[in-house]
Amino acid sequence: MGNKPITCYWCNKPITERENLRTANIKMLVRPFHEDCFQKRVEKKKESASMFFDATPFNGRYANIMTAIFLVLYVLFIFVIEVPTIAYVMVLLYPLYRLYSWLRFERRL
Repeated sequence: MGNKPITCYWCNKPITERENLRTANIKMLVRPFHEDCFQKRVEKKKESASMFFDATPFNGRYANIMTAIFLVLYVLFIFVIEVPTIAYVMVLLYPLYRLYSWLRFERRL
């Protein structure tokens, strides 16, 4: 990683401000976008449904709330509700993507 700039997946230009950064799931990988480029991508994907693109970014207030909800569910699964093992994995996917997004992109800006 080092000093390598974060470049937008859509336009390949560097992203210099955290406020302008949006990270999203593209084919199960977290990709960085400019906020405007992310909106263009969302509009394009509305025309053709895609199971491998999430129109909600992994960074921002909504993502933090969703991460907290999933972590509360995980704690409930451990201490209160008995669920199959796969449920633990499924509930931790979103928080792990959120953590990866922060470690890989957000903390560098």
